[in-house]
Amino acid sequence: MIFGLVAALGWGLSDFFGAVVGRKIGSLATVLIAQVFSAGFVTVVLLGGEHDLGALSPYLGWVALNGLVSAIAYASHYRALELGPVAVVSPIGATYALVGVALSMIVLGERPGALALIGGAITVAGVMLTSTDLRKLRAGTHGTPPGLPWALVAAVTFGIGGFLLAYLAKELGWVTGLWSSRVAQLAGFAVLALVRRDDLRERGLVHSPLLIAGAIGVGLTDLLGVVSYSIGNETEFASVLFVSSAVFPLIAVALSVAFLQERPVPNQYLGVGFVVAGLVALGMS
Repeated sequence: MIFGLVAALGWGLSDFFGAVVGRKIGSLATVLIAQVFSAGFVTVVLLGGEHDLGALSPYLGWVALNGLVSAIAYASHYRALELGPVAVVSPIGATYALVGVALSMIVLGERPGALALIGGAITVAGVMLTSTDLRKLRAGTHGTPPGLPWALVAAVTFGIGGFLLAYLAKELGWVTGLWSSRVAQLAGFAVLALVRRDDLRERGLVHSPLLIAGAIGVGLTDLLGVVSYSIGNETEFASVLFVSSAVFPLIAVALSVAFLQERPVPNQYLGVGFVVAGLVALGMS
């Protein structure tokens, strides 16, 4: 569970900074810079150790699929953060855990104990309560929140991509599994960059060195998340890691309170209690 919580810290920071930077230079530029940095870093780690890349051969199809769905997930998620409020996008993104847990149980045959499943359900419910202002959602029932369709696509594809990354980490080790995933994603991002090259030019990215540094920071915090998640999958149930890492929106809420002067509403305080109770149940399991 500790690896999942560290992953949540990284992804929570990445969400917050990704929203800030993405609204300045665009979601595509943000995700491109962040993921190129991430892939480069993992490549250095790979080259610095003794890792058998020949072991990848039987898994190339899974690597390609993981790269495709993960590229869609990241591009969709940062697009949602660019368009919509973090308080709506993040809790929807947290539901990726439900997709991942279902796949872990169906495909890998994992059978977490009843206490772990109950704790997981309470944790996910708490995350959604904590990250959402129910009064605003009720006020906007007759309209679609900005970024909602992108957030839904991201939640499903992150669930699939996270499951595939867990599988590769278990089979190949976390370094080889994560490296193959990051490199495969770059092909998808390259196509996106080619299709939307005019949009990249209009943003004037080359004239924004500070924002480029911010996008690298997004990649660094995301890297903290995926490294911890990948390491944890070598020894723990993927289903438990999915749930414990799904608390990442709490970080974004905390940063919003500290730096954007946002005040939590009553349902968010209730959500914090749910998250604590859920994590205690996971730890006891």
